[in-house]
This record gives sequence, C-alpha cells and structure tokens, in this order.
Amino acid sequence: MNVDNLRNTGESADQLPAWKSVLAVVAHPDDESFGLGAVLAAFTRAGATVELLCLTHGEASTLRGVPDDLSAVRAEELDAAATALGVGRTTLCHYPDGALGTVGRTEVAADVVGAAEAARADGLLVFDSSGVTGHPDHAAATSAALAAAEILNLPVLGWTLPAVVAEQLNQELDASFVGHADEDIDVRVSVERQRQNVAIRAHASQAVPGSVLWRRLELLGDTESLRWLRRSQGASEAAPAPATAARTVRVEHRGEDKFDIRIRGHVVRVDQPSEDGGEDTAPTPTELFIASLASCVAFYARRYLARHDLPTEGLAVETSFEMGSRPARVSGIEVRLVLPDGVPPERRAALLAVAGHCTVHNTLVTTPQVTISLAE
Repeated sequence: MNVDNLRNTGESADQLPAWKSVLAVVAHPDDESFGLGAVLAAFTRAGATVELLCLTHGEASTLRGVPDDLSAVRAEELDAAATALGVGRTTLCHYPDGALGTVGRTEVAADVVGAAEAARADGLLVFDSSGVTGHPDHAAATSAALAAAEILNLPVLGWTLPAVVAEQLNQELDASFVGHADEDIDVRVSVERQRQNVAIRAHASQAVPGSVLWRRLELLGDTESLRWLRRSQGASEAAPAPATAARTVRVEHRGEDKFDIRIRGHVVRVDQPSEDGGEDTAPTPTELFIASLASCVAFYARRYLARHDLPTEGLAVETSFEMGSRPARVSGIEVRLVLPDGVPPERRAALLAVAGHCTVHNTLVTTPQVTISLAE
C-alpha cells in the first residue's frame, strides 16, 4: 500500500466524539505536541475544553537541543506548547522518566482520576496501548489512564499510526513504531497542523534536525488515526473486574466480647463499650469499619500530596457517622479532610477526587458480593 493513499481518506474531523471536555494523558513533555498535537488542536477547534496531564519531566532524554537543566527547560517548553495548542490547564507530575512502568499503576491512576474529575472530562485522549513509539513510558501512561477510566467509566481514544506508516519509518530509520491495520483503526481525522507546528517549535530541546518526527509528519500528511481503547459502559454493561487471589483475615475469640483480628501477622482487637456489656478495651467492629474508611482516605491524600511535593505535616481526616436500625447498620458517614498549610487552591479539587476514590470508598460505592457460611 502506498503511504500517499492514506491522505484525505477515512472519517473526517466531525467524527471526533462530541466531548465538551477532554483530558490528554501523556508520559513526557513533547508527547502532547509531537504525537497528539493535531488531534488536540482539532478538539479545541471544535469548541472542546482541553486539559493536559503529563506524568514526567522528561529529564532522562538523550536529546539536548538547548543547554541548562533539562527538567526545568522541558517544563517551560511544555507550558509554551500547551498554550499554542489551546490547552486550558496543564498538570506536570514528578514520576521518573524512563521508569514510569516501575511505579504502581494504581498510584499513577489516582493522579489521572484526580485530573479527570477536576477537568470534568467527558473522555481521555492517550497514546495507543502499544505505546506507538516503542518507549515503555508511553505504554505505562496509557495503562494508568485506562485504569482510571475503569474507575470513572470514561471512554478512551488512543492515537496510533497506520501500519504502513510504522513499517516505513522502521525500515527507513531503524525505529520501533507500532501501527495498526486499516480495519483496526476506528477514526481517521483530517487535521490542520499549524498549531501543532507552533507547539513543536516550543520544544526546542527535543525538536532537533534529523528527528524521526519530521519524517513521520511527512508520511501522515493531513490525517491522524485513532482507536477506541475503551468506550463508556452502562451499569448493566460494565465488564467484571479481573479475579485476584483471595486474602484471608482470621478473627479469634478472646473472652467476653473481645476478639483478636489477625491480618498478615498483625493483631487488632475489638470489644464493646461497657454500657453494651463489654469491657471497652478496644474499638467496636463498627468503629473499626469507619476508621478503615478514614485511614484509607488519609493514605490516598498523603500519597497525592507527596507525589506533588506538597506539605503533608498536619494532614488529618475527621469522620463522623450515624447508626440506623431495621436492620442495624451505619446509615450515614461524613468524612472531612483537614489539609496541611500550603496546599494551593488549584490542587484541592484533584486531591479530593483522588481521596474520594480510595479502595475502601470504592468498595462502599460498588458493593461487593458478601457470603457468610459455616466453616466445615
């Protein structure tokens, strides 16, 4: 197949989803321009609000088109490029460049959840799950974005290359691009590259002569290709979560209303208040349940603050709850995050979104199947 035949074919720009708010999730400064730039510009041209989450500073790049500290330089380049593309807000994280895959996917996904909720995103735009370029950070960034999309039930579009373009680049330039056959490409967008070219020039440290970027743009012409990596699902269509090994907790009677809970070598005791017939030597099981929610919220909040180099001293979670009857249960819970001094207002919505998606809260919102039986 001749590469020229790709141009001006397939679906047109009006085939982009009618998202009012788009969050782009990328691994490095320049990915938003070199890869997604023309598509982001198409979204903004269609009236969408676009926000950007970049997971690393790109400090490990071997390209140095300008002097000075590469991490700081690339952060400045990212801001200029985002402005050129019409991006409304850019968030730059501090994950390690070249080692994004070594960070727990859940931790990175929490940042994506926070950014998506702060942006009120209708969908996510990412690199294809293959990573497109052969760089493992690209695949890791998309993997985290897909995990966040499962939590939020958001659709995800992945930017890809036609297989014929990837093969030609690999043959000519000894590159490692991964493309897709025509039948696996869902949307072909006719694009204008003026904004993208301005954004590319903003990345002076990376847009160096001889880069594979220029040949790729030449081969693509005015067409970009996208794949649906995830479509939003109704409650009845939601895919089941993958099975994981069961974890065991053992509870042993220790006299009267006291019980010891054994978890991974740790022991936690529960009891009942004196007015309820116990000895009040420990919290009740219900209080421990509330405490598990509060401490899980605190854990997610601290991780978010630490990842963004924000203060954690003074972080606290206050929780109150009400009891209901018929059946006996907790009928209401109020959780309040007490933030340390120095957390800027623009970070608070994302922090709250991350904390609100802690594991215990997710379990309460998406109720698990509970089976109680007699041991044999």
